[in-house]
Amino acid sequence: MASHLSASDYLGASVFDTFAFAQTVVAGDTIHLSGMTPLRGEVDALELVCPDDLRGQTEFELDILRRSLEQVGARLTDVVSVTVYTTDIDALTAHADLFRSAFGAVPPVATWVQVQRLLHPGQLVEITATAVRR
Repeated sequence: MASHLSASDYLGASVFDTFAFAQTVVAGDTIHLSGMTPLRGEVDALELVCPDDLRGQTEFELDILRRSLEQVGARLTDVVSVTVYTTDIDALTAHADLFRSAFGAVPPVATWVQVQRLLHPGQLVEITATAVRR
């Protein structure tokens, strides 16, 4: 089962169609989530959320992650693995509290990676995750 949130909340169907991916894929009890981005809208008119604000972009993406999981009957506490891509690892580590708050007392395994650039030139962070319904 594949699904994604509506364009008014996140990315529009044209983004998923153009780049040939689903936001969320459920395989048995495992939920695979594509990278959450700080973007909204359709492929020809993408809006960057929280320009120049790593914390704001991360909060937005964690909210998209939460809502994507809820859409398939799961929660943030079901996340077992995250990979976080950022253009500034030092700035991201200053906002680690967001991840502690989101995942609680039993955090997932995580990999944080600094990259030169992400999809949108103003994008500072992207989060991908895997969850298992417990």
